[in-house]
Amino acid sequence: MKYALRRVLVTVPLLLAVSLVVFALTDALPGDAADMRFEKHPAAKEQWRAERGLDDPFVVRWLRYVGGVVTRFDLDRSYLDDEPVGPELSIKLQATFELTACALALAILVGTTVGILSAVFPRSPVDYLANLLALCGISIPVFWLGMMLIVLAVNVFDFGFSSNRYDPDLDVSGFNTHLFLLESLVRLRFDVFLSCARNLLLPSLALSTIPMAVITRMTRSSMLEEMGKDYATTARAKGLPATRVVLRHILRNALIPILTITGLQFGQLMGGAVLTESVFSWPGLGRYIVDNGVEARDTPVIVGGILLVATMFVLVNLLVDLLYVVIDPRVRREG
Repeated sequence: MKYALRRVLVTVPLLLAVSLVVFALTDALPGDAADMRFEKHPAAKEQWRAERGLDDPFVVRWLRYVGGVVTRFDLDRSYLDDEPVGPELSIKLQATFELTACALALAILVGTTVGILSAVFPRSPVDYLANLLALCGISIPVFWLGMMLIVLAVNVFDFGFSSNRYDPDLDVSGFNTHLFLLESLVRLRFDVFLSCARNLLLPSLALSTIPMAVITRMTRSSMLEEMGKDYATTARAKGLPATRVVLRHILRNALIPILTITGLQFGQLMGGAVLTESVFSWPGLGRYIVDNGVEARDTPVIVGGILLVATMFVLVNLLVDLLYVVIDPRVRREG
């Protein structure tokens, strides 16, 4: 309990530090959104800046922003149209989360399987092929791979997909969230589920290559390290089946570093999905921050979007820390 409470308490100052850094960096960017908005009406610019409190000192503006986020979950209003940015960022975040979750699930499934086989059969054709695939996965740029997948899917395999998250002809008006893939499965709307899965396949495959390669290499090295320890030798000497020794004993003890790297990969996917979203025209958070925040110099969109990504990253790694206790009771005892 103390271990979990300590981990939870650490996330609060971490998120405050992230908000301060992002707020400071966006405040230091050149240009002013007011100049763009009131280009034809310069007389109204100063009045608008005073109403939005943009002339206040930096610390005052940051504290006001943090207070709005903490008390009302308010991510401020856009500098371009004075509309709240929170609802739109929430929709885009769910689209990015769905893409990232599918990519990470694919990376974990393939990466751990290939890594285990590579460790069980070292210096074999399986091991050499796994290392080659991992090297290719890390080396190939995501945007180039995405374009190649589109070309192959359309021209070779005649695989139809669209930039929408589902077929526009389908009715999703009764859905409560924008996690269409998951909610369609819960509602047993298999037509929506198949449509979402079809449009998610290529972008998630492109996005999963780097984490898949990293998880493969980490699984292999962790498994090889555990295989040489005394408990593994003892288990084999007792006549336990090889599959049980590998999956129940060795893999469980090798899971800590694999779980750690998986949590870090999730954060990298959340923050780095903008290239994949741009190539496949996926309506996600990264693309929205670039198009509607950076290019338009709309600071609330930038700060709110990055803060949401940072929050997701912190929460996932908090979950990883808590899973340590479930996987390895020694963490709880040492804590």
